[in-house]
Amino acid sequence: MRVLFAGILGGIAMFIWASVAHVMTPLASIGLQPVPNEAAAMGALHQSLGDKPGLYFFPFMNGAAGGAAAMAAQKAKIATYGNGLIAYNPPSASAGVSPRQLIVEFVLELVESILTAVVLAALVAGFARRVGMAGVIGVVAGMATNFSYWNWYGFSLDYTLANAFTELMKFVFAGLAIALVLGWRRGGVKAA
Repeated sequence: MRVLFAGILGGIAMFIWASVAHVMTPLASIGLQPVPNEAAAMGALHQSLGDKPGLYFFPFMNGAAGGAAAMAAQKAKIATYGNGLIAYNPPSASAGVSPRQLIVEFVLELVESILTAVVLAALVAGFARRVGMAGVIGVVAGMATNFSYWNWYGFSLDYTLANAFTELMKFVFAGLAIALVLGWRRGGVKAA
């Protein structure tokens, strides 16, 4: 029960940090740029994609389908027009952050933190070691997708570093909360 409680407290700490990082700091927008002539670009996207939300990569090629000729054609398109990745959502009356999105994000961070608490309780003793290991988990979490997106999809390095830092700090704050609940002593969990 103590590990579950530590994980829940850590999840709350993660959610608070992520909220502060995204709302009260520039971390969420570092590396993002406005689209020139935004209204025309948005109109063209809506005209082309309509009500079909999705993640669109251009120029598109379905894996290795089509073989060398398709790969050469894609390479020529990229050399001429560039390439990109668009996460498109059609117009909606419920624009902005929804309660469902906040709940899903909190549940994700709660699960991340509970799993972190299980690892820290099983493998690490002592406050500083628990926080340090939570930081290591945060580095892995921050690298796992952010740097691959930088590498494969051309996400800017400043955007990548800001988002990796945000992930790292989620686990550091969770680690602090978890370590407080699990105990300070180097040799194990403090007595209740």
